[in-house]
Amino acid sequence: MKKYAEIIKVRSYELDSQGHVNYAVYFNYCEYCRVAVLEKFGLPFDEFHKQGKYIVIAEITAKYIAPAFLGDELEITLEGIKFSRTSITFSQEIFNKQTGKKIFSATLVGVFINEQGRPIAMDENFKKIFF
Repeated sequence: MKKYAEIIKVRSYELDSQGHVNYAVYFNYCEYCRVAVLEKFGLPFDEFHKQGKYIVIAEITAKYIAPAFLGDELEITLEGIKFSRTSITFSQEIFNKQTGKKIFSATLVGVFINEQGRPIAMDENFKKIFF
């Protein structure tokens, strides 16, 4: 399995009233990483849309380990850990770059669907990126 990483810096509008990153923003960070990795391999989301293919997240299990704060640099990792004909399971983790500590982990299941919302075979180019 192949593992990728992207870096992001925490911005002020991502904070909650307690001054740390709002819990929902971690999902945005994970999506940012998935999109950036696909783009690096020449597979932007709009290419799938042009073909009538869509990747939807069907399931997420997340664990919040430690908070992140304004200005923190975070490393978001992405690894494909399992696949079937129509779906892929990803592992994603977020680390604080300054401390090296893991602050978040998630397992996500993405499913390929057509314009009618029915599962379809995973795109082969997509599969090659992760396996």
